[in-house]
Amino acid sequence: MKAVTKMKTVRVSLLIGVLVIALLLTALPGVVSAAPAERSADAPAASYYIYHTVRYGETLSQIAVRYGTTVQVLMQINGISNPNHIYVGQVLRIPAAAPGCVRYHRVTYGQTLSGIAAWYGVSVYALAQANGLTNLNRVYAGQVLCIPSIGGPVYPKPVYGAGFWYTVQYGDTLARIAYRYGATIYAIMAANGLGSPNRILVGQRLWIPGYQAPSPAPTPAPSPPPTQTGGPWTGLYYNNKDFSGAPAMIRQDGVINFDWGSGSPDAKINSDNFSVLWTATNNFSAGTYQFVATSDDGVRVYVDDHKIIDGWSVHPATDYVGEIYLPAGNHVVRVEFFEEGGLASIYVRWMRK
Repeated sequence: MKAVTKMKTVRVSLLIGVLVIALLLTALPGVVSAAPAERSADAPAASYYIYHTVRYGETLSQIAVRYGTTVQVLMQINGISNPNHIYVGQVLRIPAAAPGCVRYHRVTYGQTLSGIAAWYGVSVYALAQANGLTNLNRVYAGQVLCIPSIGGPVYPKPVYGAGFWYTVQYGDTLARIAYRYGATIYAIMAANGLGSPNRILVGQRLWIPGYQAPSPAPTPAPSPPPTQTGGPWTGLYYNNKDFSGAPAMIRQDGVINFDWGSGSPDAKINSDNFSVLWTATNNFSAGTYQFVATSDDGVRVYVDDHKIIDGWSVHPATDYVGEIYLPAGNHVVRVEFFEEGGLASIYVRWMRK
């Protein structure tokens, strides 16, 4: 009898324990999966960025052109209030679409990396990065290239009314025109069917897509200081990139303003891997002078052995600027240039500020 009573007591205790546990479980808060945060309507379509470290001599406009974006976009996403205030070593966020190959392209004879980039509306630097290329002038027939989604959209040729016509002036570059009107160099190339950013001519009419024509100024702006090119220049041409040995040719050049394309300065000179050293004694009035050198590839400029421009690297046509104060009198200007491969051009000038 005692055993039966004990058994009943155990069963009641177990039942009470189960009921207590059940009550405790119902009192605990349930685990609820959080609903995904709604995306703001103002959020950008893509959240992918690449990063660029500012190097000596770079400007925000040059960086914007290089990556197929605009100065205004870079200022906004990097919190920059003054486009002229960036510093060496500064890391900038560059907006880009998600990486990946959207298609593949087989290089044919005569094509260049810049021409292929312009055809697909991507940055030449993004195209080089996507394919592990370290030399922008080195592609070969039969090579298969990944066309990345980074570097900007493909720009269709706009209809009339979505932009305006611009007539190229002496001294213009495609990069300078793009920056002046808030466009990108690649949009202008696509709109005008240009195969190279280095091929525009004085008097050529270019369609600037997607922008309103600038309103005419009510009063004419003051004329800028006259541009000077100096000379005559004594040019020493070498069939190497480091001025070693005897020059293959010496000649007098009236100005340093050459666009050799993929050709050669002369039958005696290589079309690639050559260098030129120009010197001229020029008379200057006292004042501060701004020197500008546009080159593809490397360039250095010296005045009385003071280096004021240093762009000694392989790159597409790029503007380099340097300033120096000169007392009145004669001063020796020396220009050094080298071409590694692909397109070759050099244009040197200066103006008194």
